[in-house]
Amino acid sequence: MKKIVLIGDQVCSDYTLVLRNILNGKVELWGTDLAVGSTVGALAGLREWVLKWQPDYVLIQTGILDTRQICFGDKERVLPLKSFERNVSAILRVILERSTSVPIWVTTTPVDVRRVESQEEFGYDNETISLYNEEAKAVARRLGVEVLDLYGIVKAASRADSWRPAGICFDERASDFIAETVAQKLRSFCDLD
Repeated sequence: MKKIVLIGDQVCSDYTLVLRNILNGKVELWGTDLAVGSTVGALAGLREWVLKWQPDYVLIQTGILDTRQICFGDKERVLPLKSFERNVSAILRVILERSTSVPIWVTTTPVDVRRVESQEEFGYDNETISLYNEEAKAVARRLGVEVLDLYGIVKAASRADSWRPAGICFDERASDFIAETVAQKLRSFCDLD
């Protein structure tokens, strides 16, 4: 049975249990105990989550916190784009060079600003998330790493009636949809059928 590790943000944490049920009997699926929303957190955990465990596949869905504005009204981000690019490259290179695992980069999902009381306090926007995702996809392509474009999939499937009270996490229906989509992609990427 193949082993898969999920390193991801809260959205990833929310669909992990459903994904585990969908793939039950086909893979051993493990997710980190805590949501990993930054590439710095992902880098810090690689030794424990990947290098020690040596899964067959590693899905990395992180970086939402890196895209957040530092201060209210300021356009500077928690992690500048160049540093984000460097971190994504380091994450993927560590997995490729120091483990037997196959990495799969998963893009950060879009946010829903319609239900956010103050965009200034929220600090996230889809233009920046898209920019960071494009940078991560370019790094992955350079290193020959598969990309699961959840940003594009979720954006295409978004509905006006979706419920995302905090603007980032999804309701149960949407999390189920994401889990089904990830399962479908994993079946093809990882030859699970």
